Parts: sequence; structure tokens; C-alpha cells
Amino acid sequence: LSPTQLAWLACARRKARGVTAGAYDVRALENLASRLSRILRSPEAFSSLPALFAGVGVRLVYLEAFPGSKMNGAAFMLDKDPGQPVIALSGRGKRLDFVLFTLLHEVAHLVRGDIDTDAVLIDDDSQHTLGDEAATDVLAANWAVPTDLPTPPRPIRQTWVTRQAENAEVHPIVIVGRLQKTGLLEWRSQLVKGAPTVTEALESWG
Repeated sequence: LSPTQLAWLACARRKARGVTAGAYDVRALENLASRLSRILRSPEAFSSLPALFAGVGVRLVYLEAFPGSKMNGAAFMLDKDPGQPVIALSGRGKRLDFVLFTLLHEVAHLVRGDIDTDAVLIDDDSQHTLGDEAATDVLAANWAVPTDLPTPPRPIRQTWVTRQAENAEVHPIVIVGRLQKTGLLEWRSQLVKGAPTVTEALESWG
């Protein structure tokens, strides 16, 4: 980790110590993850996340990424005895689906058991050696869009995206993000115009 990343993690850890959470229940966390995309259908809904995660024993904190750190998020255990998991988000990318996927990615690491009392897993656009990133991404992607998407038409239009989002009960930008990640839609597509951002909701966490 770079000095800037270590500093960000130290600040996130200090912030997490001020958060109260219940007993950690990994099965309840997995259940919550499976419902998150349907819960987070608006930027405002992100304000409810700290309480939802505290209810399953995970301390959730927001700390804006430090310049040059490229930190999207991290997952780690707060204390060795007893260990309580923490997920820290930087809000990098700002878009609803970007932040949602980062959150689900960190949850997937917890559910898969990739994190122990000594490990810190970071999401910073690079590969690391802890955990299986491919399997973690697949699990997060399945939570993000819980239904199979049909082959999209050409060109892909907003009406088709909206219909798929209604079927999956997710925000349309989540469908757009899935299409972009799988290479079915260009990153500069007009479908991302006016995409909702969640920075204001994350800042409300305190």
C-alpha cells in the first residue's frame, strides 16, 4: 500500500471506532446484500445504509478518497478480539451504480470469508493477492442485477433499459452499468447522461 492509502485506511479505522453496530451475522449480511439493489433505487436511499449494516454487525463509514490514492473502498476487521468487520467507502466515481458495486464487492469479500483479523482488502483499481477477485466480482454482480438480462437490441435505447430495470426492480443506471462492464455499451454512451450521484447521501453519514 502507498503512504496515501495507509493514511486513508488509518483515518477510516479511526472513524469506524466511533460507529456502533450489533453482533456480526454473516448470513444476515448476505441476505441484505441480495436486497441492496432493490433498496437503493434512489440516491437518497444511500442515507439509510449505516443503520442497515449496523443491524447485521458491520460498521459502514464514508471517507472521501485522498488525492492520488485511487481508493474506492476497503474491508477489514476493526479489532482482533472480538473482530468486527468494517466497510469503508470513498465514493470515488460518484455514480449510484459505481458506489453500489464497490459496496457489494466489499460485502462479497466478507461473505466469502476472505478477510481475517489481520487482512485488509482494498479496492483501488489494481489486483491484490488476497481473496479471489473474479469470484468476488461475480457474486457482487449477481447481487447488483439479480435477474438475467435478455440480449439487448441494437441500438440500445432508454425504453429497453427502463423496462429491464423495472423487471429487476433496480435503478436504470444499474442496468446501464452492467451493460458497460460487459462491453455491450460504450462508456461514453448517451444513456449515462444525467446519471444519479450519491456523494450528498454519503456525506450525510457523518
